[in-house]
Amino acid sequence: MMNEYLENFEHCLQREIPFCTGACPFDMEVLNFMEKASRGSMKAAFGVYRNAVGFPHIARELCDTPCKTVCPRSEHGGAIQMDRLEQACIALTRDTSATDYNLPPKKEKIAIIGAGISGMAALLRLATKKYTVEVFEKTDRVGGRLRKSMDPSIFETDFDEQLSHLEYALHLNHPIHSLDELAGGGFQAVYIATGKDGEDFGVSQQHGPSGDTFCVERDGVGYFAGGELIGDTPLYALAGGLRIGTVIDNYLKTGNLYYPKNSRQSCLKKTMITISDSLPPVEAEASLYTKEEAAAEASRCVRCQCRACRDHCDLLEFTDKWPIRVRDEIIATTLEGKSELKATPAKRLMSMCNQCGICKETCPEEIDLDGLFLSGRQKMHSQGKMPWPHHDFWLRDMEQANSKESRLVRAPKGKEKCSYALFPGCQLGASEPELVVKLYDSLLNQHPDTAMFLQCCGVPRLWAGDRAGFDEILEHIRKHWRDLGEPTMIMGCMTCLKHFKEYLPEIAVISLPELLRSWDISGGCCEEEYAVFDPCSARHEPDARQAVRDLAEDLGVTLHSLPDNNTYMTCCGYGGQGDMAGPEYAEFVAKKRVRESETPYITYCINCRDIFLRQGKKTHHILELLFGEGEGQKQLPTVTQRQENRRILKETLLAFFWDEQPEIPRKEYPVTVEISSALQEKLSRERILEEQIFQTIDFCQRHNRTILNEEIGTLSGYCVIGYMTYWAEYRVLDEARRHYELINAYCHRTKIELEAVWNGIRQETDLQ
Repeated sequence: MMNEYLENFEHCLQREIPFCTGACPFDMEVLNFMEKASRGSMKAAFGVYRNAVGFPHIARELCDTPCKTVCPRSEHGGAIQMDRLEQACIALTRDTSATDYNLPPKKEKIAIIGAGISGMAALLRLATKKYTVEVFEKTDRVGGRLRKSMDPSIFETDFDEQLSHLEYALHLNHPIHSLDELAGGGFQAVYIATGKDGEDFGVSQQHGPSGDTFCVERDGVGYFAGGELIGDTPLYALAGGLRIGTVIDNYLKTGNLYYPKNSRQSCLKKTMITISDSLPPVEAEASLYTKEEAAAEASRCVRCQCRACRDHCDLLEFTDKWPIRVRDEIIATTLEGKSELKATPAKRLMSMCNQCGICKETCPEEIDLDGLFLSGRQKMHSQGKMPWPHHDFWLRDMEQANSKESRLVRAPKGKEKCSYALFPGCQLGASEPELVVKLYDSLLNQHPDTAMFLQCCGVPRLWAGDRAGFDEILEHIRKHWRDLGEPTMIMGCMTCLKHFKEYLPEIAVISLPELLRSWDISGGCCEEEYAVFDPCSARHEPDARQAVRDLAEDLGVTLHSLPDNNTYMTCCGYGGQGDMAGPEYAEFVAKKRVRESETPYITYCINCRDIFLRQGKKTHHILELLFGEGEGQKQLPTVTQRQENRRILKETLLAFFWDEQPEIPRKEYPVTVEISSALQEKLSRERILEEQIFQTIDFCQRHNRTILNEEIGTLSGYCVIGYMTYWAEYRVLDEARRHYELINAYCHRTKIELEAVWNGIRQETDLQ
């Protein structure tokens, strides 16, 4: 399954060359050059330049900066002054001579016919690779037509500096009239660079086996033609000569004839580059840039790269990773084998992804990082290596939402088959049970045959990588839907709507805002200013997004736009339930969203609302405004209260709409514990249910497994519940009534083996 997502990475533009590199005859790593120059490291920038052009002084004299013509900065202040930056890095580098590389010599011999710029460039590259190279020049001097282009001292000095550490043979006054003259020299390759109107020995009209021109193999010898002989200008002749070093090296190693084109074009588009300013080029006080001036000019470069995912994906921004690295880390993490014997760099990263889909939405090649993350989770789950702490709480919360104490799937009184069924989702009832009751009452008034379908859609299992478990829940939903007469499902949760459309396509669905708009269910009045925050799961639901705006405006709300969110539907941080794997990341996303506007938000996802409220952002769910509950800010329920709200919701629905007084079962503990509001908030933040504290204290008291702090009179102890170990520090208020006060509590995933002896008394090791 992962392969379908990996294949798209073949088209990833992350490493695509920028426009300037595509226009550069030397394919120079301009981004690397700019990075070094912008921090004032001119010697390092010179190294990048010299590695690309071979002879830096010659290249600077010949280059007419074709990079300037394609620079996106041209329309925003002016193109980057690459020529002046090149001059500066040369002038500011004290020693521009070549580096001596201590490489072993190679046995192959290569002949170069012509000591012009192209021939000398080929000599530089091939001799640097330690081939035995002989150059045959018909005149008594090197340089060829360069003498007509520049002062000879420039190229002669450059030749001396860059060839100073290399061994080669230069034969002046040695014209070659026929390739047969080289037959006895033991050459495996010959480069013909005889200049404009020079002798080509028939090679320039030849084609290699792959169709490449200017190369041919005869009797086991590769012949290549280049430079001004094949029509290149001096600048491209220099670049071609350098490139021929790689061509011949490849030929000698593989036997393949391949002659690349002078340059390759960038696949980037100007629309991929965002420039928000119009900075003009830096003016130099003298004829050359100073180091500071050069650094300032290099800093104007916008570093043309495809940054679509980096600019929009919160996870890539937070982790400072690029997509190809993420891909490689996921591959490494999901490889078969014991995790302790191999690297698992993406173990946590995979569970942090919000599954918001913005990466694919904004990628020009539609690379789906979300899909890769999800398939990676599924592969880890199938291998039994998915880290359980990342999803354990949400899976247990889902089980509670789908248990007998919370789940309710039923047709209205007197109905067996229904046209509609309200599917509010598991979190709306946990956070705002009264809204669900009022909503259902309004829907019944409009359509009396609307069923209640109260449960979790099962997506926590999908996000945990358990596809089989997710499919099992889907099958239960499918069965009950059929029992109700296959009604249209009214989706109160956009995440549920998204997953129903993808995994239960046979079920007709409609978003709650659309239905409220079409049934004209509205109420309340709110003459305030808000911005609608669209959940990421509503990205492909334009009708639902518009319906929310229509409902808000009908209430009298003045709406403002959230450019980033309303364009791309960014995530609030809840999606994928990655807050357990990366709480800092979830906090980063939430803070980023609330900073997008000072205007209060309207949401139609209860998770978005609750997350923003925790950040202190004034936010209301659209249902709060419709039912006149938009006054003031509400105290958010703790995780314990949320589960109790689900029980209360089921009891209320049964009593109000079915005239039943059920006894919803609740776990009973023989202890009572006083917990301050501050501690309740702490427990909630750490996803600790109060019943787990009750169980821990009860366990410690029953088995006398406590540690006494004599200074403050508190007891401490632990209890293993499921995968987690819970610790409680508490004070005894009334031992007879088993009444206690919680002082502190926390949990961790380290399992402690029960001791056989505790306080000198032998214990059973399987205590519960």
